[in-house]
Amino acid sequence: MIRSYPEKTRKRIARLDDYIRENLLSNGSFICGSFDECRASRCGFPFYEGQMSHVGKHYDLEVDGRPTRIVVVGQEYGHKPSCVTLSSRSEMIANSSKAMFKDRNHHMKGTTLILRLLLGREPGEDKEGESLLGDLNSHVFDGFALVNYLLCTVVEKPGVMKGYSSREMQRNCSRHFLATLKILQPTVIVAQGVGVRHWMASAFQPIRRSPKAEIVDIDGTQVSLLSFMHPSAGGKAGWWGRDPESPYIQNVVAPTIKEYLSS
Repeated sequence: MIRSYPEKTRKRIARLDDYIRENLLSNGSFICGSFDECRASRCGFPFYEGQMSHVGKHYDLEVDGRPTRIVVVGQEYGHKPSCVTLSSRSEMIANSSKAMFKDRNHHMKGTTLILRLLLGREPGEDKEGESLLGDLNSHVFDGFALVNYLLCTVVEKPGVMKGYSSREMQRNCSRHFLATLKILQPTVIVAQGVGVRHWMASAFQPIRRSPKAEIVDIDGTQVSLLSFMHPSAGGKAGWWGRDPESPYIQNVVAPTIKEYLSS
């Protein structure tokens, strides 16, 4: 059984919005104190600054009596535009939720499968399995936060959807990333990609490791961290986000999440 606490989520989003207005986006302008340094570190390349997170309206959940707050972490948008607010980002994610599974990109397909598993369901493409609360007005995308470690995207040239961030960007964004997590208070974090897991070491260190999962400290609270290859990654991951039956999701993602849920 899944219960939602939308009032808690509204207050949480308001706190995050306050942090953003004071430190990142104000009246449509990017005001991050590190912006000049980060921009100079990738001078001459397309740079899209101030791209905020998505926090679903049902982020604060209880699944079978267990508090559940899911944060999925990616590297960056990988594309324009600049200065995207929380609400605008959530509109983007809502548009993806309206599409059929087959019509989403590999990233959002993989994210869908991760969320289904974390909610105790099997990976699949059916719309019923994507309903968060058992009705047509809710979607699993309403029940998580998508937080990119970097709040700005750099690409090598227009049209190439692959991040080209600098060490300065990776270092400077760590404080905003950690501040966001302190507000969201996740119970589980899913890192999408080896690169972003490496960057996250600037924000926190694991206090306990296992072959499949880690425990990290976020503002004095122990949080589970699960790390997977990015759903769009090729090689041994095999672009696993595209297919619920892919070997990587069946042999790595699903068993890891099921083990976490049983702990």
